Amino acid sequence: MKPQIQQALSDIAQERNIRILYACESGSRAWGLGSEDSDYDVRFIYAHHQNWYLSIRDRKDGINMPMQGLLDIAGWEARKALNLFSKSNATPYEWLQSPIVYHEADNFRERLWELREHYFVPKATTYHYLGLAKNSHRSGVKDGHIKLKTYFYVLRPLLAASWIVDRQEVPPMEFGQLKVQLEDKPAIRAAVEDLVAKKHLSIEADVIPLVSEIEAFITAEFARCDLAAKEMPSKYHDGTERLDLFFRSFLG
Repeated sequence: MKPQIQQALSDIAQERNIRILYACESGSRAWGLGSEDSDYDVRFIYAHHQNWYLSIRDRKDGINMPMQGLLDIAGWEARKALNLFSKSNATPYEWLQSPIVYHEADNFRERLWELREHYFVPKATTYHYLGLAKNSHRSGVKDGHIKLKTYFYVLRPLLAASWIVDRQEVPPMEFGQLKVQLEDKPAIRAAVEDLVAKKHLSIEADVIPLVSEIEAFITAEFARCDLAAKEMPSKYHDGTERLDLFFRSFLG
């Protein structure tokens, strides 16, 4: 699929008269949890030519392409992406860690990643991941069952929140790295490893009974992370000057 995706991105850039700065896989395939019928969730950051920004009008800051089979492509205009990065929104931090990169201009990923220490806010991002995990669990459990896919929509952000609570740093994107949080919990780790094995052999719609060990872990970790997040200090970045300079370097 990679050549097809790269060609699609090239076509978008030409048709929209934009420059794609970075493009990656962002969904279950990048997490290391893809199934045979998982979508290819391609996400990209792009910039217009300089004159596009010299306008009094508000302009569209995203591109969402129609689904084509398993191919789901969407992009954010650079100012939007960098503004969210400055607010410690988890999404751009995840994109920058994707193990599957389709395109990169001028060392975009490394240069932006180096700025994370100035903008990452542990408290805000912990609450973000906890919110994702709780919403997925609340909406996904029905009659003692849950979609296998949805279980990972609970576990991955929950482990990301745990990572921040324990380390005060940006959590990894890949589920395999997040599982380090379970090293001292062998029973839970074994149950999760079993889910991972089933996920690779499943289809997106597969439903399984709730796993009691995992449910107990989820309940306990929700409570632990909630309590820890309340105690975290609020932190604010020291202005957008670094990101402003970074942004201007890509304008042509």
